[in-house]
Amino acid sequence: MKRRLISILLAAALGAVLLAGCGDKKAEQSSSSATGGEASDEHEPVELTLWVTSRNTDDWSDSMEQKFLDEHPWITLKKVVKEGDPGNEFYQGVASGTAPDLVRCSFTMMDSYIASGILEPLNKYTDSWDEWGSFTKEYIDMFTQDGNVYGIPWQVAPMLFGYNKALFEEAGVEAVPATWDEAVEAAKKINDPDKQVTGYATLAAEWTEWFFQYYVWQAGGDLTVENADGTAELTFTDPAVIEAAKYYQRLKSEGVLQSDMTLKFGDLVTNFGLGKIGMMPFAGDWVAEAVTNGIDPDEIGLSLPPAGPSGEQTTAIAGECYVINASTDDAKKDAAWEYISFYESKEYFTSHFENLATKGAPNPVIIPRDDMSVTDFYEFPAEYEEVLESAKTVGRLEFYGKASFGSYVDRAVQKVLADPNADPEKEFAEVQELCRSEALETFNEENKR
Repeated sequence: MKRRLISILLAAALGAVLLAGCGDKKAEQSSSSATGGEASDEHEPVELTLWVTSRNTDDWSDSMEQKFLDEHPWITLKKVVKEGDPGNEFYQGVASGTAPDLVRCSFTMMDSYIASGILEPLNKYTDSWDEWGSFTKEYIDMFTQDGNVYGIPWQVAPMLFGYNKALFEEAGVEAVPATWDEAVEAAKKINDPDKQVTGYATLAAEWTEWFFQYYVWQAGGDLTVENADGTAELTFTDPAVIEAAKYYQRLKSEGVLQSDMTLKFGDLVTNFGLGKIGMMPFAGDWVAEAVTNGIDPDEIGLSLPPAGPSGEQTTAIAGECYVINASTDDAKKDAAWEYISFYESKEYFTSHFENLATKGAPNPVIIPRDDMSVTDFYEFPAEYEEVLESAKTVGRLEFYGKASFGSYVDRAVQKVLADPNADPEKEFAEVQELCRSEALETFNEENKR
């Protein structure tokens, strides 16, 4: 069933994913169990431990869980409640012996988890799974190393470029900016301090490396290099990094960035929803939140980001993978796979999005399968369909080692935005040396294969 986008949308399950790695929350020490666990002719009873968020379930979720248990009577589910993003705490859980048998973790954590050896290779399961051939190769390859598959993508949220169609029309901007230069010129026309309208917005107060990396890629470089053995090299002084920093300085000097540089991520999404931002990096799964702040969903435009000096529109993708704890026993690994294959099946995804359709429309995210699309269930603007398809080929994971090195990049970006006389080459050279002395050696020791 397809439904038109309406003004009240529910927050999609990936809303917290692009914030993964930005800070863990303490776990609640509570749990619940779902019955099952009856022995069958082929299986002994297995208790499968899951980490779940404290979000309340609905009747549909309960019915799907019961369907899983009915089909797998030897499995009992022990659900331990964790707030925030449970996948972020998985490594600590493994170290302390309290980790679940499986978990959904963010894409950003997969490199370090694979390197640490805490994830079970899944080939013995995927090789005999009749639905495996339907999953999108680009996403499978991201979590395959030395021929071993370590994660099954669940949903994907590409980082796109959001623009307010109403503000564009009011300012006489007829085309979506295709280049950095065009974005600056459009932002000049849209920017209106008297109406508290910002032409262009980006992160300046926190997590600045998150958005900044896209501009580095669009300039033709990167912030780090991943070596074949899993170690990293810092490339903060790459010419593309300096080009991206100078572009940030240009946005600031042209007066088109938000005047309040202390605004945080949530503030930017809120202001976009209030119609106060002309354009900004914008993930598909932020649409719902923006709409709750008042913007008409038909006024939210989504495109690939404007191309930088490299001519590329490279951007990032985020999302979640199902993974299995390598340290759990074989019976639990087998049960974990039964759970994953159920919740990753075409039947489940179809039911999931049909259920969301009864409550409005979800965010335009990517289902990582080639045999279905979120656009099968809802009537999105044609541009959404096009940009989601394009994002499959230009999207990439965040820069290698971001969780360990990002705060150093953050310092340099904030400096060049705060001080119009700051020299990007000097600032990034200084933080690179600091990062090398404080973080690089430890990272390489932990990640060397």
